[in-house]
Amino acid sequence: MLHFFIDRQNYNSFFRIFVLLTLCLLGFVAIESKASSRSDGYLYEREFYYLGLDYLSLLEELPTDDLTKLPQTQRTACEKRYTDILSDGVIHIQIAVGYFDWTTGQEVGSYGLSPSMDPGAFSALDSIITDHCSGNLRLCGFKPDPGNGRLFTRDLNIFGKRYRAEIEMNYSSESEYYFDNIGYLNAQQQARTANMDSFFADGLQNSDAIFYFGHSRNGGGPDFAPPRLNRFNKVDYDGYYEIYRPGFRKLLQALSNPLKQTKILGLMSCDSRDHFLKPIRKAAVHTGVITSTAVLEMNQVYTAMIGAIDALLRGQCQKSFYKELRMTPGNQLYITMDGMFE
Repeated sequence: MLHFFIDRQNYNSFFRIFVLLTLCLLGFVAIESKASSRSDGYLYEREFYYLGLDYLSLLEELPTDDLTKLPQTQRTACEKRYTDILSDGVIHIQIAVGYFDWTTGQEVGSYGLSPSMDPGAFSALDSIITDHCSGNLRLCGFKPDPGNGRLFTRDLNIFGKRYRAEIEMNYSSESEYYFDNIGYLNAQQQARTANMDSFFADGLQNSDAIFYFGHSRNGGGPDFAPPRLNRFNKVDYDGYYEIYRPGFRKLLQALSNPLKQTKILGLMSCDSRDHFLKPIRKAAVHTGVITSTAVLEMNQVYTAMIGAIDALLRGQCQKSFYKELRMTPGNQLYITMDGMFE
């Protein structure tokens, strides 16, 4: 587990340098990578870590809902959402970090073409969820499972009862280097991609909540494989992803059994509402879905995921859950949810 230390008074200026990083169709704003050696951690690991801490600082003083103080209609809707989630005494949450390439058509510093940021996101989330708790936060204090490096657990109280919470997460890139992943690491990368496809499908069928954090591929995602590039070394949207929609076809197939569907699905990627929502709501009518409504900066979908998981671990009801998703101006504009507490 990796931790980094920066004077929090200097954090805002430090952070502004990096929030220009954007997902999806617009690619990423080309800025020079500051990570010049492995001693600095993975690509953008520090940015993910401090971005998460900053958002959690906005959540820690928010109150946790007391069901007895809610109007009866809100209480009934909230209890309906959490009944199946809590029925077995365990809240099982999965985070599937997609193949999170930074593709501009040009090399990115010493990382070369289309480097991967999902190892950094995974490592940052590892540090965040195992950090100490403060205020009313629940996305904290998790312990790594000794037998499973991707599973983290803790006990907590929801609605006055004790539950076990589990967060299981994994990422997609075998290394940070695109040409290594499609070259001498190709066999390992294909195995990792297949494992992630299975991990995501399992979460869609068996988890209480699953979150995908990565690229929408303009409707061709979720995606756990190295990007297909065109002759300009940019993602081949119109020649492949928009035509075949490989990731979305797999997602709908995983949701095809109405008796085995996740209770909450977070698609933390660009413009996921327009790309994915209608067919998902048709296939999984009882699944609450969290999406974005535009091509976004990375920080918006990432922090919304953090807010959603903390809200779930508190047992937050509609208004409070929505508030945790949308604590920044950008999130208020572009993050939404459907079918959660209706």
